[in-house]
Amino acid sequence: MNKSKVLYWLFIVFVGTLVFSCKVQEKDNVKLKVKPRSPKFLVKKLKSNEFQFETISAKANATVIDSSGKKTAFKTHLRIKKDSIIWMSISKLSIEAARVIITTDSVKILNRLNKEYFIGDFSYINKVFGTDLDYQMMEALLIGNSLDFDEEDRINSRVDRKKDLYYLSTVKKRKVKKELKKEKEKIKEDGQVLWLDPITFKVKELLLTSPENSRSLLGVYSTYNKVDEQLIPFDLRFVLKSLTTNTLEVKYSKLSSGKVLSFPFKISSKYVQIQK
Repeated sequence: MNKSKVLYWLFIVFVGTLVFSCKVQEKDNVKLKVKPRSPKFLVKKLKSNEFQFETISAKANATVIDSSGKKTAFKTHLRIKKDSIIWMSISKLSIEAARVIITTDSVKILNRLNKEYFIGDFSYINKVFGTDLDYQMMEALLIGNSLDFDEEDRINSRVDRKKDLYYLSTVKKRKVKKELKKEKEKIKEDGQVLWLDPITFKVKELLLTSPENSRSLLGVYSTYNKVDEQLIPFDLRFVLKSLTTNTLEVKYSKLSSGKVLSFPFKISSKYVQIQK
């Protein structure tokens, strides 16, 4: 093939690529028409598309924003063994400030800055931080999976036309009576509310509320990336409302699954135990 023909075909490939790219972009910009689906269909899709793993290792940049607007940034190394252990090393300015290990029945915290440690369970942590969490909830929140959806529960579903997302709710764990001002609607008896992407059926938003103590937790998940051919969120934002409002933003920089992991946690004899 002579030089002119080579240039000709390169030009065709280049133009074809541009045209194809434009068509894909145009398709992405077309507003997707979300059609109603039954609760059973959505729960099945939700479960089949949840992130499946044995172990996870991740590095993340995190920021805590308190009720006054003050921001505290830190880096986190996270390791998870499914249904078993969540391990975190938290550092600032390349110095480890704290180490945390959470299991199904215990919570252990090393505060290296103050040379103290805590050993307890979720009841104490929930009391201090105004939350209502357990191990399974913590694990699911960190990877964007759902919490305790069961096909035998009373589940409601509809299309949220303002968000163009599927809306799923259940009353299994909690009864809710909370007004969503932005949505101008009331969630009356929804223990867990999920907004699902209509294509991937991944969780885009999550709302948990506890009316007896006026607490709510809103989770927002974005920037889904593929890990082991599965989608998992790399940007997470949690807003916890109780007596005050606190926000946690997490951005994963690296994430892998399936590796053999260790969960080192040793308490020095020089550390003082935090009493409940």
